[in-house]
Amino acid sequence: MLHSTVHGQGPALFVLHGLFGSADNWSSLGKRWATEFQVHLIDLRNHGRSPHFLTHSYSEMAQDLLDYMGQHALSSAHILGHSMGGKAAMTLACMAPNSVRSLLVADIGPWAYPMHHASILLAMQQLNPAQFSQRKDAEAAFASSGLDAGTRLFLLKNLYWEGSTLAWRLNLDTLAKNIEQVGKPLPSEAQFKGPALFVRGELSSYIPMDSEPLIQAHFPQAKLQTLRAAGHWLHADQPEAFYTLVLDFLNGVE
Repeated sequence: MLHSTVHGQGPALFVLHGLFGSADNWSSLGKRWATEFQVHLIDLRNHGRSPHFLTHSYSEMAQDLLDYMGQHALSSAHILGHSMGGKAAMTLACMAPNSVRSLLVADIGPWAYPMHHASILLAMQQLNPAQFSQRKDAEAAFASSGLDAGTRLFLLKNLYWEGSTLAWRLNLDTLAKNIEQVGKPLPSEAQFKGPALFVRGELSSYIPMDSEPLIQAHFPQAKLQTLRAAGHWLHADQPEAFYTLVLDFLNGVE
């Protein structure tokens, strides 16, 4: 069963993190949306505190979410996903449209993306957390990885204590073996006709400015909005603007 943290009461809102992330990344925003919604901050498979598997595909992530709905006696939910979580949300919406009240996708499109996480995977694989007795020593060693400070800080949130030993919480082996799955496009016939909002970061290259027709081929009702002065992690770059944009969209659907 997928691990989650649930806040608030009201219509269900699932929040899905991106690759190498976890539900914890969304704690602050989730608690704010929980004044009007029952917010489910979910760890996707092979991430956070959710189970580890040998495989990692969008169809499996979507099925995991359907199973989670059944386990929580939910017939439907609003689905918000960022990056990989956004592609999982799209897949769920197209696979089981009656289970999705609305779709919100943060800075990812339905098309294919080239694999571009090789340096991150290599850096994480080269760090053996178990050899360090203090977290600060692991962090110092990771500083030589060549990754920028922001990326290192984000990735190091996956370090945790397993007894007296440091370890990566995510399933690094499976993610490395299945990394090409993360860039897969939606099937050409996949479609969701419900309310949908795609949000792109102005400073990100993940969603080109003129891509709304490509999005609407799969999501006919989709609107595309740009969040100013935001990159790929737009919810972290502009949390207040992102919070308001999401809330306005959800209230419009309700």
